Amino acid sequence: MTYDPEDETPWAALPAPEVLPVQRMLEEFDVVNVLAPLVRCSKLPFRHLVSLYETHVTTTPMILAEEFSRSQLARVSDFSTSANERGVFWMEPRGRGLDFASLSLDSHPEDVEDAAAAPGPSRPPHKTYYVPPPHTRLPPTATPPTKHSRLVRGALLAQMASPNAASLADAAELVAPHVDGLDINCGCPQRWAYAEGIGCALLRKPELVADMVKTVHDRLGHGFPVSIKIRVDDDPRATETLVRNALAVGVSHITIHGRTRHQASTEPVSLPAIKFAVDLVRGEVPTVANGDLWELADAEKMRRETGVNGTMAARGLLANPALFAGYATTPQHAVENFVNLSDDYGFIFSLFHRHLAYMLEAHMYKPEKTYFNALASSVQVIDYLSGRGLDFVTPRKVPMWDASRGYSLLA
Repeated sequence: MTYDPEDETPWAALPAPEVLPVQRMLEEFDVVNVLAPLVRCSKLPFRHLVSLYETHVTTTPMILAEEFSRSQLARVSDFSTSANERGVFWMEPRGRGLDFASLSLDSHPEDVEDAAAAPGPSRPPHKTYYVPPPHTRLPPTATPPTKHSRLVRGALLAQMASPNAASLADAAELVAPHVDGLDINCGCPQRWAYAEGIGCALLRKPELVADMVKTVHDRLGHGFPVSIKIRVDDDPRATETLVRNALAVGVSHITIHGRTRHQASTEPVSLPAIKFAVDLVRGEVPTVANGDLWELADAEKMRRETGVNGTMAARGLLANPALFAGYATTPQHAVENFVNLSDDYGFIFSLFHRHLAYMLEAHMYKPEKTYFNALASSVQVIDYLSGRGLDFVTPRKVPMWDASRGYSLLA
């Protein structure tokens, strides 16, 4: 398709995107890509960035519920959002089998003229408190890839950790108007978290986890989406009890990290252990797999071998924010987009610098990494990148970005 910048008719004819709970996205679409809750890193500029590259669901960093509910300072520092951070995507209904990675950059099926955003199946509405404000996000192309494609708005989850149900419900009530659901952290393996009774400490407290889900539902309504993110347990019976208790109180979906709390990130993820947990769910709610996802083929293998509905990436997206769009390494335009988003949103230098170091690692020799890591200000970083040929001056053709082709579509 050749884009004529003077002709905006295809964009004007787009239907309004569907706004769906994460549970329905996972149930209804073949491929659902998720950004993990990254410690200090999955903040607003980075969430917006990955949403430009086929990441359908994003998650905040883990938020400590007690501090969030008690402190205005914690709320300001831990959570921010914008009308435009969620992406808009063409998504393929389950069973239609569109493989985004295999599409030619210029491919365009002949049957797209008949495409229309089909409505989802009839079901009781989820009770969310987020009301989408006006936004300027558009999908990667004006024309759907297939006649079955549906136009869908992305989703944002707030992930929280708490040692008790009351504090979690207090924090959930505060954040609910701004997000599409709450995720409970039952998987952080760090020693300080375990000592505080959060994260992996909850893996063997199934009654407490169930009480957390129930208490949030009692506060916000039983349709409000509450999910849990767990790790597999050394004792399969513990995983079974945790999963069954969560299902009994209406958990919306379950994310499974394929390592135990004692395993370091250098140890391989166990796909059979993830599949064991998925089988325990018995299809009652959707599941998402997490761990060792570094390229698009890893996500495809994970879905195939575990039976999950969605895949979640953490370090893989840090290294390559365009991973889900099929790029092997971070493309130049992703770095340019990140710099501009960070400038627009106002990102603290330490995180700005760290993200760029992750993105550029595969593109630098060791002496370059040493030099880059020693840069002490955003100005120095941008000067350095400009010297390598990156362009931060040419006006961005926002809000539209075609992730598969690597260029903007709207003037």
